Amino acid sequence: MKILIDTYGADAGAQPIIDGTVKALEKRDFTPVFIGNDREIKLLIHDRIKNYEIIPTNEFVSNDEDPVRAIRKKKDASIVLAYEKSKEEGYDGVISAGSTGALLAGGLFLAGRIPGIKRACLAASIPSVNDEITLLMDTGANMDCKAEFLYEFALMGKVYLENVMNITNPKIGLLNVGVEEHKGNTLTKETYNLLKESNMNFTGNIEARDLLTGKVNVIVADGFDGNIAIKTTEGVLKTFASELKNIIYSSAKNKIAGAILKNDIKSLANKFSPDEVGGAPLLGVKSYVYKAHGNTNELAFSNAILGLINYIEMNVIEKIEGELNGN
Repeated sequence: MKILIDTYGADAGAQPIIDGTVKALEKRDFTPVFIGNDREIKLLIHDRIKNYEIIPTNEFVSNDEDPVRAIRKKKDASIVLAYEKSKEEGYDGVISAGSTGALLAGGLFLAGRIPGIKRACLAASIPSVNDEITLLMDTGANMDCKAEFLYEFALMGKVYLENVMNITNPKIGLLNVGVEEHKGNTLTKETYNLLKESNMNFTGNIEARDLLTGKVNVIVADGFDGNIAIKTTEGVLKTFASELKNIIYSSAKNKIAGAILKNDIKSLANKFSPDEVGGAPLLGVKSYVYKAHGNTNELAFSNAILGLINYIEMNVIEKIEGELNGN
């Protein structure tokens, strides 16, 4: 298996990309195909990887560029080269920590959408207090949506969870301002009706305060609301962790209590750490694509690669096509 790895776009540069790849190779066998500055990549690898390929380029799409225009004009940009290479036999998936907009634009214009799917979306896995698996869809790929797009997000999330996570008949919820059927704006009301009439296991509306409770397996939202929801949650968790640390170190008595609870606190922190997931699949395009966090580190990028490999091995794209065709 060959994985195309965009070395541009991470906040900390190419270092966590290479280190994360080395860490992923400790668990799974694959051939990394790095796209980026040839000299830098070789220096960072430093003989730690035996079999790899490099597609050299010094061009990339930054977060402040118009993604569609950049994808069309920058033919040697790393993400463009990754998508083009993914069309060739033997190259199985693409991963990038770079511009979400560029990743989406490349998926739509270079890889192409799955027939019957109008919008691709990012399916971010979020932790829950009861250890239930929950996907939030979308988390930033589509800022403006129609009800039919959200319906597709729910369908793709269902297929992904059934095949990659082995969840039978996953529960679907719609992110809204209240649990009552009549609540929400025009988009959520129209989406509610579509999901209610579907054969999916739609359980109704879910409020943002229940994001981490594990009440449903798929939370459907447009990219604007979904992105705000997940970033608010990440911010609250980081703030809580920081405040807890301050409390523990505020007195000798608290330090003793912290030492007693050290393992439990560490376990809780790991449970709600975004590094444990590392990224999200871009569902709806004809290539297997994974978006890693922009602030990725070695652990997070390693887990993102492992997630992409699982996504590929379960033939999710083909199964989404089968679901759309009634097979």
